[in-house]
Amino acid sequence: MSCDLYIISCTTVYGCIRTSMKCSHDLNDTSGISYMDDDSLRESLNHLREVNKKLIAKYKNQREFVSMAAHELRSPIMPILGTLELIEYEFEESDEKEIKLQREHFERLVRNTKRLERLASAILDVTKIDNQSLRLTKEYFNLNKTVLDLVQDHKRQLERSNARTKLLYDSKIEEEEEVSKRKNDFSVDIFINADKLRINQVIDNLLTNAIKFTEEGTVSIFITCKKGKNHTDTIIVRVKDTGTGIHPEILPTLFSKFVTGSDIGTGLGLFISKNIVEAHDGRIYGQNNADGKGATFVFSLPSKRYNG
Repeated sequence: MSCDLYIISCTTVYGCIRTSMKCSHDLNDTSGISYMDDDSLRESLNHLREVNKKLIAKYKNQREFVSMAAHELRSPIMPILGTLELIEYEFEESDEKEIKLQREHFERLVRNTKRLERLASAILDVTKIDNQSLRLTKEYFNLNKTVLDLVQDHKRQLERSNARTKLLYDSKIEEEEEVSKRKNDFSVDIFINADKLRINQVIDNLLTNAIKFTEEGTVSIFITCKKGKNHTDTIIVRVKDTGTGIHPEILPTLFSKFVTGSDIGTGLGLFISKNIVEAHDGRIYGQNNADGKGATFVFSLPSKRYNG
């Protein structure tokens, strides 16, 4: 156990002993001290054991987090440094103030810099979640437009990488007994009162995961707005893929920290997404598809109806 944990544990012990004794104002008068009975002592010791377990678990999580962060930080940094050293060598060889930057080098720098930025953001988000300081900035925005922009971005990335994955998008609004808008009607305005950047982050993470585990097949995203009573609607987002699915071993801890189904990634995306959704009073879950092909992730959010 670390020194920090030892100090905290000692402070806790002192607190338990202090609260278990009634001391007189006269420090020389020991008759004013009465010790707790056996049941109270046993209860305090059990409490102390629980506190100690939590401290050890927290210390272990911190060590794992630091180890993971150090490992993941090296992954994008090494190719960035390697590419920059190659460019530096070309400068030295040419003796010119300007050289032509190869597209391959440029794309490698951009790709790994973005990866580094995502990792830094994830570490910052986890710190905020652990410190219970994750704050939301809610506003009304058109979720349909936001998701459509995300889908187009991912489609462009798939085209550039010559991937064999198709990305589909459907949306609809459901009244109490009927569907008021048909599928594929992208003119549908689905307004939601939420943190736009954070919801965008959740959907982007789900799409990225689905595409990563679907080398060949289809990734579909569906958005449904269910009209409710008291001017409160329920927004449901489903991301379904035909990929490898969720391994049964990680299914029970799917939204925990450091849980991942691949050798690439931090295992923080779903943990962060879950906390963002729950901060909006929503819920999120993931499951394998009934036909045995791929998985589906669903999250739902309550939202006051937009009257603008």
